[in-house]
Amino acid sequence: MRLLINGGDWNTVSYVSDLKRNKYTDWYFRGYKEHPSKDGSMIFDYELAALKSGLAGKRKISQSKGGKKRQKK
Repeated sequence: MRLLINGGDWNTVSYVSDLKRNKYTDWYFRGYKEHPSKDGSMIFDYELAALKSGLAGKRKISQSKGGKKRQKK
């Protein structure tokens, strides 16, 4: 916490203490796993993040919902 205080700027302390947990940020960080080399670094795994967030198997953003395209008149 002391690292966040810049020259006695207590506005930073009050800002950080008022932060609330965000479920989407939490889901994002659940997608990190240990690097296979076991060197202590972490890597992001999209499938793991989707699984942990409950979005595995759902439609991806780039996929269409199906159906016909609207034609211009």
